[in-house]
Amino acid sequence: MKTISPPKRFYLDDNQFSFTEKLWPREIYIIGGFSVDYDKEKELEQKIIAVKQRFGLEKRHPVKWNLKDLRKYYADNDEEKLFKSLMSVSDEIRLDLLKILSENDLDISAFVSAIVRLKRKDRPGISYQRCLTNLLQRLAMNTVPTDHYHSVFLDFFKEDSSEIAACYSYGFHFGKDREGNIYNAGPLADKGFSQCLYFGKTIFNQFLQLADIVTGCAKDFIECCLRKREFDRVRKFFPLVMNKLYKELGTDKPFRWGLVIAPSEYYKQLEEGYAQLIGSSAKSVVDKEGEHGSRDK
Repeated sequence: MKTISPPKRFYLDDNQFSFTEKLWPREIYIIGGFSVDYDKEKELEQKIIAVKQRFGLEKRHPVKWNLKDLRKYYADNDEEKLFKSLMSVSDEIRLDLLKILSENDLDISAFVSAIVRLKRKDRPGISYQRCLTNLLQRLAMNTVPTDHYHSVFLDFFKEDSSEIAACYSYGFHFGKDREGNIYNAGPLADKGFSQCLYFGKTIFNQFLQLADIVTGCAKDFIECCLRKREFDRVRKFFPLVMNKLYKELGTDKPFRWGLVIAPSEYYKQLEEGYAQLIGSSAKSVVDKEGEHGSRDK
């Protein structure tokens, strides 16, 4: 009997930061998020709402990686007291939302694409498109055609999204970007993607809020790697994303699959940071097992 795979929903958000390398300012643009099967979407939403309710929020209340961005929303709705309460549990609510990713019944995969460019005064539109192209290729590698279309939902801050939509359209029809870079997985149309790219606002969408948290968490990891900072708080959050990054089949390697960066010379720094976090996570597990063993004696 033929098994029909459910269509996937991809929810993506963007982030960015700057750093200096060899006396030159660099700007890093990041797009990240997650995939969930269409028939699991309602269950995922209920889990997100349940987390919010544990912290005194309703379904309509937005959360983000950088909760300070929501100060105006809560003020405009005369809910400054609720915002203050939310800020006091910022780590706890973000951790609980990230833990949803690892719930086996949801089968979620995480994706992150980053691109490093020299910081210039002009708008880096082409960098956005290259970053999205790299990510769309990985999304296509994670899908098969179904009876219904796979859909991609974005929250981008730019008012005019026509260039991003055109970038997606080239990938959909031709399996390449406008610079001629070929999608290894072929045209998105052949993989069962919708011809339409969907845009939304994070503050009004539960799934884009989770995508924002995934992307913000990944941004902090990448920033620590490239700026050679101590991981500190990254150790607390990013392993929850690491576990769900799309990986090369039969391996535990997310690089060039679920975690992409261009130019490729920056992979080394990310790989070193990733290995460091894996080592820390393994040590934490051993330490906890030792604590349990001590109590059992």
